[in-house]
Amino acid sequence: MSNLVNDWHVSVIRAAMYTDSYGSSYIREPQVKQTVKLIVDEAIRNDVYVIVDWHILEDGNPNRYKEQAKKFFEEMAETYRGSPNVIYEICNEPNGTNVTWREIKSYAEFIIPAIRAIDPDSVIIVGTGTWCQDVRAAAAAPLNFTNVLYALHFYAGTHRGDLRRNADFALSQNLPIFVSEWGLTDYTGKGGLYFDEGQRWVDWMNEHKISWASWSFSNADEASAALKPTVKMDGPWRASDLTPSGKWIKSRIQAD
Repeated sequence: MSNLVNDWHVSVIRAAMYTDSYGSSYIREPQVKQTVKLIVDEAIRNDVYVIVDWHILEDGNPNRYKEQAKKFFEEMAETYRGSPNVIYEICNEPNGTNVTWREIKSYAEFIIPAIRAIDPDSVIIVGTGTWCQDVRAAAAAPLNFTNVLYALHFYAGTHRGDLRRNADFALSQNLPIFVSEWGLTDYTGKGGLYFDEGQRWVDWMNEHKISWASWSFSNADEASAALKPTVKMDGPWRASDLTPSGKWIKSRIQAD
């Protein structure tokens, strides 16, 4: 991680822990939380922010495993109580036909008090509907908690001006937004790279002073990954180790 901090100049790391997707995930293998703790500890040592991400995807509705989520976040809050580095992202990309903001809000009203009972000053990111795109609904009925941010996600090949206009509306209603995931590809993370549209999004985020985390710093065999599939994750990383996406994202982080 020191290479990311000293060379890339990152100020935030997102530790995405799948909850019930893609094989190794918390519901099936709770021990994966130890990897999250290693990342959090390393971020604290390097004095950067770290997002503890309850990474819902295929499980869709955050209420499906809300008791497990409560237990997980209580443990994390007990471990990192009072650390200004740690941010809790309580539900990545809620999705599904019946997963409305009302459902998500109910989940947040269950999880946030559990965290705040232990770590009262913590910053919390709440996912929004339709894979974190429906910030309009959240703006119409925001949560009654302080220090809460609302997640907006986009992929440059799929999400463009319409989503920015929705986000502009949410911002006009004073909804605080954090872009906790975005990429240069389409929503699959694969295919081509859309640099021009990616730059439009970066300009928009800079204009509104919105913080962001790019998907993903990994060696996954997909265009959105920052590292080539043959590169080891332990670094340090040379320019030749980076994918075209990785090189472009690094340049934007350094520019900011």
